[in-house]
Formats: sequence, structure tokens, C-alpha cells
Amino acid sequence: MRNKNASGVNSATLQGRADLAWRLLLICVAMELVVLTFTTWWLHQEGRQPSLTIWLVRIVPLLVFVPGMLKRNLRSLAWLCFVVLMYFMIAVTEAMSPLRLWINYVEVVLSVAIFLTAMMTIRWQAQAKRQQLAEQVIGDTDE
Repeated sequence: MRNKNASGVNSATLQGRADLAWRLLLICVAMELVVLTFTTWWLHQEGRQPSLTIWLVRIVPLLVFVPGMLKRNLRSLAWLCFVVLMYFMIAVTEAMSPLRLWINYVEVVLSVAIFLTAMMTIRWQAQAKRQQLAEQVIGDTDE
């Protein structure tokens, strides 16, 4: 029988939740990169010219965290939460602008989704690791 934590959830369930949140995180980050590329090159607001420099400034902060996300490094995901707040701030500012476009609202939703999925991945992955360690300790004491 698997050991359960204080909330009554076993490590397999927590790991399943972490896996789902991680997959959603990868999808949201990919979508955010596509939206940022799209809004830089094709659907940009008035007065803003497409530029390789602007595009790189917009996508590189997210790309820095891709290796850590793929390795499921919890520290990288925590830093991603901080960086995505910048994207949220810019997206909200653009969404409230008189020159707003429909895609600005998509950017807001995606930045919130990235923050939430990264945060929940961290939480559930850490809980699953703690639960697995507790199960190992209990298994070692039973022997």
C-alpha cells in the first residue's frame, strides 16, 4: 500500500499532476513564443516597426529557460515565474492601450497560464519528491 501525505494524495497522483502541469507549461510557452513572433513581425501595433532586435529581445528571456524546463529543473521553473511577470506587465499595458489588438488579450492569458502551470509543476513535483522520500524511509524502517 502506498503511503499518503497529509492531504491524502499518494506520490503517483502528485507525479501525474506534475506531469500534466509540465506538459501544459510546454504548450503555453510554445504558444507564447509563436504569439510573440506573430505580433513582432505581422500583427504589430501602429507606430511599431518589425525588427530582428525587437524580436530577439522579446523571445530570448523565454528561450533561456527552455533547457531547464525540458530537464524539469524546479529552480529554472521558479525563475521562469519571475520572468513571466514581465511579459504579463507588458501584455496588460498593451491590452489597455487605445491601440490594442485582440492578440494582446491572448498574450495576457498565456502569461497567466505560464505562471500558473510553472507554479503548479513546482508544487506538485516537490510534493511528489517529498512523498517518495517518505515512502523510502518508511520502507527502510520496515525491513
